[in-house]
Amino acid sequence: MAKVSRRKKFLRVAKRKLLKPVIYAVGLSIFLYLVVGNVVLQRKVIQAQTPRFLITRISDTFDETEFMHLLLTAQEILKMPKASTQLVDFANGPFPEACPNYLKQQLNRMNWEPQAFLVRVKKLFGMYEVYDRIARLDDTISFLQTEVDEGRLPYAINVQIDMLKKERAAIIGKDISQEEYNFVAEYNGLILRLKKL
Repeated sequence: MAKVSRRKKFLRVAKRKLLKPVIYAVGLSIFLYLVVGNVVLQRKVIQAQTPRFLITRISDTFDETEFMHLLLTAQEILKMPKASTQLVDFANGPFPEACPNYLKQQLNRMNWEPQAFLVRVKKLFGMYEVYDRIARLDDTISFLQTEVDEGRLPYAINVQIDMLKKERAAIIGKDISQEEYNFVAEYNGLILRLKKL
């Protein structure tokens, strides 16, 4: 009889001193696991959403900050094998152009609405064409001036050189601003990576 009561007493003490703390510890662990897991899941969902600030304005006015952001976006996307071909095809297509889903995700990640991006790329290509015309004029002027200075061409060619210089000055004032010209001159290599020749 004493053995039975000792056994019952031992079981009661074991329940009170061992089982309850183990149950509390397991319950608290499950609770913490659920709370931390929920926070991690919510963070992933928030990161997967499109950014709050998205450039959606359809405009071809030159804003150096926007165009710098455009070139940085293009540079990042051109590093991705799958998106780079889609970007070049999209940039050289007509406006409006349907944007492939993968490229659209990448543009949204970089805060661009695809059609707003495309309009600015078209403006950039137009600026590059004017810049290229000016660069050819500069080369022609330089070549003719060298030939006249070295005596291979008559001095009368200076009249044509002056006309070419006036044409260059008129282009910078009318077709492209000095700020746009400087921007394209600095980043023309990246623009050429986007442009299909």
